[in-house]
Amino acid sequence: MTSINRESLLPLYHQVEEALREDIANKRHLPGQTIPTETELQDHFNVSRETIRKAVSNLVLAGLLEKRKGLGTFVAHPKIVHRLGRLYASTEEILARGTIPGTTFIEKKEIAPSETMRREMDLKKGDNVVKIKRLRFADEKPVAILSSYLPSDLVPDLIQVQFRNNSLYKTLEEVYGFKLDEADEIIEAGPIGRKDAKWLEIREKTPILVVKRLTHLDNGRIIEKLTALYRSDKFKYMVKLKGRPEHRVL
Repeated sequence: MTSINRESLLPLYHQVEEALREDIANKRHLPGQTIPTETELQDHFNVSRETIRKAVSNLVLAGLLEKRKGLGTFVAHPKIVHRLGRLYASTEEILARGTIPGTTFIEKKEIAPSETMRREMDLKKGDNVVKIKRLRFADEKPVAILSSYLPSDLVPDLIQVQFRNNSLYKTLEEVYGFKLDEADEIIEAGPIGRKDAKWLEIREKTPILVVKRLTHLDNGRIIEKLTALYRSDKFKYMVKLKGRPEHRVL
């Protein structure tokens, strides 16, 4: 393990925290593995137990470590980062993380939309939608449930189509020739129901990230209404902020 510098002016807990960060970054402690016990860390760094606990607590808050009651402290698996501002498919995000994506289709069927959905998607009375519900995996572990609703007249035979790389967006682009232009997206926290919790292998009512998206084609037509349920221990969102407004609110 990395050592600390006792001549440094930095607080000891901060040095221990940075040493553990370095060990995790250099894969001396791998995701899913336990780190040394408090006593072992105390002996290695020659510091108080309070110092070790403060350093470890900071790493837990940062999402690098996770405590499991009765089992110890484990290195957390890195979260999949969804970058706001671009229309990324979940498959692309999983690949960008360096993990292997996978998909299980839960539902593929044509249904009549609710009145609310019909208004949201600007559909005519009598129009149907194709529902595609799928379970997403990263390295064979379930991370998200995606439910997409698409106007039936725009995607004939989608139920029978073999998806390109298991990606809906790739299929829309390469099979149907659509150009996905922009989307309106809402991200909020929410609980998860019993059936979906079972698919994601988490407890019912566990807090999750709920993403609601309306995706538009370049001609302005709505091609997809998406409701995505992401495991909050596996996904996080990132947005780049730039500059300050010229007229500041006092």
